[in-house]
Amino acid sequence: MKDVEILKGMITSGVNNLYNNYPHIDKLNVFPVPDGDTGTNMNLTCTNGLAEIEKENFDSIGALMTKFARGLIMGARGNSGVIFSQIIKGFSNAMKNNDSLTLDTWKQAFSKAKEVAYAAVMKPVEGTMLTVVRETSDFINSIEDENIDVKTFWAKTIEVANKSLENTPNLLPALKEVGVVDSGGYGFVKFLEGAQHYAVNFKPVQKLKKLEENTGGNIDLEIEQEFGYCTETIVILNNDLINKLKVDPIRSQLEQYGNTSIVAVIDENILKIHTHALLPGQVLTYLQQYGEFKTVKVENMNIQAEHQVKDANNLPGGAKATAQKQRTLAKKFATIAVVRSAGMQKYFKEELNIDYVIDGGAKMNPSTNDFLKAIEEVDAEIVYIFPNDSNVYLAAKQAKAVEKMSKVIVLDTKTIPQGMTGYLSLDPEETPRKNESNVSKAIKNVTSVTINKAARDANIDGIFVKEGQYMMSVDKKVIASTDKLVDLFNKYLSKYISTKTEIITIFTGTDASFKDISDLRKILDENFDVEYEVVDAGQEVYSFIMGIE
Repeated sequence: MKDVEILKGMITSGVNNLYNNYPHIDKLNVFPVPDGDTGTNMNLTCTNGLAEIEKENFDSIGALMTKFARGLIMGARGNSGVIFSQIIKGFSNAMKNNDSLTLDTWKQAFSKAKEVAYAAVMKPVEGTMLTVVRETSDFINSIEDENIDVKTFWAKTIEVANKSLENTPNLLPALKEVGVVDSGGYGFVKFLEGAQHYAVNFKPVQKLKKLEENTGGNIDLEIEQEFGYCTETIVILNNDLINKLKVDPIRSQLEQYGNTSIVAVIDENILKIHTHALLPGQVLTYLQQYGEFKTVKVENMNIQAEHQVKDANNLPGGAKATAQKQRTLAKKFATIAVVRSAGMQKYFKEELNIDYVIDGGAKMNPSTNDFLKAIEEVDAEIVYIFPNDSNVYLAAKQAKAVEKMSKVIVLDTKTIPQGMTGYLSLDPEETPRKNESNVSKAIKNVTSVTINKAARDANIDGIFVKEGQYMMSVDKKVIASTDKLVDLFNKYLSKYISTKTEIITIFTGTDASFKDISDLRKILDENFDVEYEVVDAGQEVYSFIMGIE
């Protein structure tokens, strides 16, 4: 049998063995987020790669592995799927110049796999799949017996891989806390064991007809933080960026946004990104400059963790199952709004008379269950939701899809001022379609302004901002930065106030001093004949949020 045929059989057997074990891999999933999908992601990634090669014949092991690797990256899902695709990318890089499956070929393949996989991850963590790859590679490259037979080679390799896997809890406290090995490492070992089975027996592992059942509640763990959204995309690069774009600046920018689990890969004409983000919209907006999106996937990891964790009652953001109260849809019409702080919550509820106000906190990251709870509480036939942030929109839409009793209308408000203006344009007597139209028209007449201090040096929307400077955004686009707040008021804010301006609503943040507010009042009083209202909102991220109408 030709080596290329053997390699294809090994790949098929490895993918089948991973498939047979993926529900169990899901059960082990605790790091970096206990969202219970590592096995699912690795299986879907491998299935896509296998589909690219199973009906095609190849002349060389290099051509085969290159096609498999490309299929993996195009179908890679999750942190584990992308990292696994890079392991195989390393294999393909090494096999391009090899014609046979010798010991030297495998030494080069595992060395490259280790190198490429580690390079793909911004902050490699030991005690994960990366460790298993590294230690397995180190062992293979230590073999001195050039005449070692295939059976012995793979038996020793699997032994070392399993030993490395068993040690992962000693390297990663998150695993030791709940008494499991790393799920991604487990998936990689299962792939290797499947490959070994074919290399020794020339028969692939067969897919099982019935897999282990995964009903959730697998991890006994206390959750004390928001996980945000698993955000993945493939960008088809603009022609002028192919072979020129570097991933390091992209990783740095994603880190500046506060993202974690950043994996960035450039493969020929595509950019593959996986990251955990509290603001997925921010990530996608940034990446769009590099080309067209081929795929986009955004998943709420708190909701996923609810299924994985045994006692989900302590999940942040209310992401837990709640017993529904008896509902009668007593009201015809009700409103729900998301805001940034307790001060805003009070204003929207007491001054604007919104029926239910969700305090989304500094990150504006309420869960789908937060919305479902709110819909249950207002108990109305028609419920209008004002997300007031583009990153809240997804969770609101998910709630709309789940809700079965109330007719839910998610309005396209992307800022706090838009939410306020949109609400005031609602008419309880109008149809939902007419109200949607009225809100859409109304929010076009409000200019949303935010001012905050930069936490680090950054280049945003073409404006270079130094750490500690004040920067001003208008309708979510940064337009200026200055050292002194009063300069922003005088030089830039003034440009957006005209004789047609009727009212300015100003929400102050926790770091807006008495002098800051006084300076703003003075500029408005002395230079403009305009009505304004100052609300002590206490938001954490922004010194000022303003709506100019």
